[in-house]
Amino acid sequence: MNRTMRNRLGPLLAGAVLTALWISPVAPALADATKPTLLQRIRALIGLNRPIAAGGSRSAQALQVCVITPRTEIDEAGQAQALVPLPRPTILATGPLNEVRIDRDGQRLWSQKASSTQAIEGPIHWPIEPIQPGEQLTLLLRPRGASGGDFAVIKLKGAPAGEMTAHEALISRLGGDAAAWLQAVDDALDRDQVPLAWALLFAPEDPSSETLDGLRREVFSRGCGD
Repeated sequence: MNRTMRNRLGPLLAGAVLTALWISPVAPALADATKPTLLQRIRALIGLNRPIAAGGSRSAQALQVCVITPRTEIDEAGQAQALVPLPRPTILATGPLNEVRIDRDGQRLWSQKASSTQAIEGPIHWPIEPIQPGEQLTLLLRPRGASGGDFAVIKLKGAPAGEMTAHEALISRLGGDAAAWLQAVDDALDRDQVPLAWALLFAPEDPSSETLDGLRREVFSRGCGD
């Protein structure tokens, strides 16, 4: 039975302790004695993820954002970049946010602001028209406690047309088969397609299963490896 991503992460966001789901984290079909388990590979990648500073902030308190998806990398100039493999990526950060915004060429396309009592937390399904192949957008995330102009800025770029089409077709084929979704994540990592692996883990179409939900909680709870 499918559930929303918010329901899957709800216990974690409420402070639930991660339980011992890891005795057998990968389905038998994925087991391979010659390589690390899927969980081990994911854990190694979590440690490479870096938080993004909210620009211009003076305070040292909680003014960085750890973005789970879209999967980001920091370039040599210190700019966060994300190649987006799916037209409707899930937006997910580990900490509470005051504002989420999407711009194109400096023009605001969409924004959401928290209230004084309720922060923005949990996954946000892509709120505007799908990202087109090669399209460049800017995702801005303002953490709780940051002043009005202090955003973590992520430059988004849509994957090439052929890749996006193939990835959409893949999701259609996977349907509600949890083992197939696990295999697809494993295959993406085999091809060094980490952004696709993360996108598949947090796609709204994917099914619920103990192993998939456990992997998602692991990625979310460990965030940027802190």
